[in-house]
Amino acid sequence: MIDIRIDGHSLDLFPDTAYTLERSSPLFDFDTVQGAKVYPFEVPSTPRNRQILGYFHLPQMGYDQRRYRCEKYVFSHRVEQGYVMVSGITEKGFSVFYTQNLGEIFGDRQSLRLSDMVDLGSEAVPASPLANPDLSNAQTRLFWPTVLNPSFYGNTAPGGFAGRMNDYNAGTGQYATNGRVPMILMRWVMARFGQLTGSSFEGTWWSDPLMQRLLFYNQFSVDGASAITYTNHLPEWSMRDALMNLRRLFNLYLEFDTWNKILTIDYGRDVINTQLIDDWTERAVPSPEKRPDPASRLNVGYEVDSNDLLMTPIPTAHDRYLSPDSATTPGIAATTIRSGFSTLRTDTATGLASIQQAGISSLNKESSGRGTPKLLFWNGVVGGLPRASNTHGATSLVWSGPNNLVDQYWKNYEQLKAGTWAVKQGVFMSPSDLASFSFRRKIHIRGVNYLVAGLRAGISMHRETIPCELDLWRC
Repeated sequence: MIDIRIDGHSLDLFPDTAYTLERSSPLFDFDTVQGAKVYPFEVPSTPRNRQILGYFHLPQMGYDQRRYRCEKYVFSHRVEQGYVMVSGITEKGFSVFYTQNLGEIFGDRQSLRLSDMVDLGSEAVPASPLANPDLSNAQTRLFWPTVLNPSFYGNTAPGGFAGRMNDYNAGTGQYATNGRVPMILMRWVMARFGQLTGSSFEGTWWSDPLMQRLLFYNQFSVDGASAITYTNHLPEWSMRDALMNLRRLFNLYLEFDTWNKILTIDYGRDVINTQLIDDWTERAVPSPEKRPDPASRLNVGYEVDSNDLLMTPIPTAHDRYLSPDSATTPGIAATTIRSGFSTLRTDTATGLASIQQAGISSLNKESSGRGTPKLLFWNGVVGGLPRASNTHGATSLVWSGPNNLVDQYWKNYEQLKAGTWAVKQGVFMSPSDLASFSFRRKIHIRGVNYLVAGLRAGISMHRETIPCELDLWRC
């Protein structure tokens, strides 16, 4: 028995109602954050349904693109929740479609660029910025790390500029008056965005003290300005873009609750390493379809800013990482993953983050664009200077060398790709199985453990056993 509830009210359904529910694991898709998908289906035009769906069938009734909260039950087990919208009127009744995606959390702001979100706020330019702001204070947002950049003003640097952005004098405790560029804490931007959209973030990445140190690097100076407008110092990306590029940098696992508007951000490495395993041998049908992984190597990196003279040619540590070719399968293809976030080099003499690129300033006749989005870890005051760099503790935002991104976040994904194969497996699930299913758990079938990449469940009105097709990766 199928029960579809709209805002808590059960719809009348056709006796032969059936639909297919599709889900995709967030572990394997680096291009989108997919939710559940149900193909459009029809419900009859009964008095109850007409009332529940706002009398949409009447020509005189307006339509405001309303989304209805929807729950789907199969034999009293809730197997999905999200939203439905009416797509049209048919001879039989109403055609509706089901949605569950990231846009349901962020609403109208899902595509709005951070650099255009004026309601993020502003504040007065401080006469004397703090060199070491309190990172534990949730309201702390601006940091002023010293960065080597002799090219900031091009060929016409103002007097007193010593080739450093946020040039700090430990003796006086003051910053130089020119070349001041505030860097905004990523966590504060995300939390503020959550306030504006009624959404929130949680998960191991979100709570990781290391990731709470990430700053949006930028080159927008407050020279001659009286106020700091936060949007000037943020990437020209939407929050969705930023999240997907963080996903590609740290191998993140993004899972969202559309009703409660919560995005859980965990590390993909932890999902791959999980020891939560369900034995589905008895549920599986014989003769699964097995095929090799055609791209079993890993090709991971980021988009390096070609306008930074220190990145031409690309330093080895910042260049892409490509899994070594296999002696048994020479020339095998690779899965390519590129993050739009990059970082800065570190000057070996001073230990400061370093770049050679024209900045944006009212004093600069050679101002360039914003440059590509970059991240730095806030390191605090070290050796008398406020510092942010590509390294903090045992993690670096580079692809080779000590504590690199591959070793920290991608190694077990690389190992998975090297030894996996794909299986299309039929199984029979109960409504309880489907209601409790999670991509975070592995399944065991006939001596082999798998991660589930996708699920398609055929749900019908009078059949309690649910035939499903699983896309599996051996692990």
